[in-house]
Amino acid sequence: MNILFLSKDYPPYSIGGVGSYVYEMSRLLVRAGHKTFVITKAEDTPCTYVDGGVRVYRVKPVRYRFLNGARNSIGGFLERMEYSLAVSRQMKEVVKQDCIDIVETCEARAEAFWYYLFRRNPPLVIKLHTPETVAFKLDHTPTTLDYRLIKLLEEYWISRAQQHIGLSSEVVELTRRHFSLRLEDTPLMSNPIDIKVFCPSPNGMPVGVPEILYVGRLEFRKGVHTLMRALAYVQDCIPGARLTLIGSDCGMSQYVQEKIRQLKYPEQVKWIGEVSRQALPKYYQHSTVCVVPSLWENYPYVCLEAMACGKAVIASSVGGIKKIIRDDENGLLVPAGSSRNLAEAIVRVLNDSFLRSRLEKEARAFMEKEYTEDTLVGQAAGIYEKVLARQ
Repeated sequence: MNILFLSKDYPPYSIGGVGSYVYEMSRLLVRAGHKTFVITKAEDTPCTYVDGGVRVYRVKPVRYRFLNGARNSIGGFLERMEYSLAVSRQMKEVVKQDCIDIVETCEARAEAFWYYLFRRNPPLVIKLHTPETVAFKLDHTPTTLDYRLIKLLEEYWISRAQQHIGLSSEVVELTRRHFSLRLEDTPLMSNPIDIKVFCPSPNGMPVGVPEILYVGRLEFRKGVHTLMRALAYVQDCIPGARLTLIGSDCGMSQYVQEKIRQLKYPEQVKWIGEVSRQALPKYYQHSTVCVVPSLWENYPYVCLEAMACGKAVIASSVGGIKKIIRDDENGLLVPAGSSRNLAEAIVRVLNDSFLRSRLEKEARAFMEKEYTEDTLVGQAAGIYEKVLARQ
């Protein structure tokens, strides 16, 4: 099959869950003998190149000056429309020259809105990661005209697909209620990950200062505020504990910096911003415990990556996380938003080397059992083949 992925985020730029998914899945499919293509955003100059066997087309949207007067009120919606126009133009060429059989994208941004406004083929598959407007609500974004237009755009885009795929039953139900859509018989498919790249350190366990690791955007939905409140208690119990924050700012850097200044040991907190996907494994490998304090998550890569690296993970008991982590078996689950429960779990793992070793061993064993290439590629290819058979 010839499979085209659409994702504005794609390594090495703007690495989020969708970008990581497309990066991993496109490579798995190439190794299985399929041809895969990606249309993504160009940071500067549009270009085409081959990356790991995947042909990547980077496009740059044009800002139309005659729309500038409306940007203050509906800038987010216009940005999506302009980017979709650039993707749709490139897609028209790619579909023809590369004989694309099927197109997969996420529910956010309606990345080929203009292309599919006039066409039905190739068939469109939408994987439900988390609707943008759900994330906006969780981050307490005001319900402006811009928000309402983006929600209408998402609703149209989701309803346009010939096939939906859910990362978890929770996100399928959340999407159904948010948009009042019918999403019966939506198959579920895990996020793929290369457990040969994300693997335990060949040098064994790190020694020295306990290292707490957070990987994710600095935003309210990710529970950064819960983690910063928990850290004060952790430092009281374990004065040497350090925290490393990896991720781009989404409006919380000022809050985080203020909380760091209020800590007893502020010098033991380090925020290093975004790092490349290739560099991530070493950060997991050198950590003692990884925390995922989100208020909502669908099927987060940070859990998969940390567990594949053989690390103890403490995460909120929400969404698809509960499908990955079995409490007190291959990780620890805590109530979302509870800084006290999070802090106590961190202290427990840092102080109990036997518990930590058991969680680490079970985490890696879970990933080796559940995330084989044959299983993940078979799931995706099977769904695509059914869609093509219906066509």
